[in-house]
Amino acid sequence: MSNHQLSEFRRSIDNIDTALIHMLAERFRITQAVGQYKAESDMPPADPAREQEQIKRLRKLAEEAGLDPEFSEKFLRFVIDEVIHHHERIADGPA
Repeated sequence: MSNHQLSEFRRSIDNIDTALIHMLAERFRITQAVGQYKAESDMPPADPAREQEQIKRLRKLAEEAGLDPEFSEKFLRFVIDEVIHHHERIADGPA
């Protein structure tokens, strides 16, 4: 493999990483709005039934995409934990 080829692969990886960060930022903007809504509506931050639906859905998508479903579940659980933590901070109000 030439250095040029390796550079092209790395450039592609960098572009994908950039897109992932922007997509995650947008996802968190939306989940922050959900957290605000839940706090204002006196709803609990966590929704275990929704979480299980999402895990099942993303595991299936991962399998279809040739991605390890265990990885997709771990990733989603990490995201869910971050979202719940943020929602709890919103519900607790300003420090």
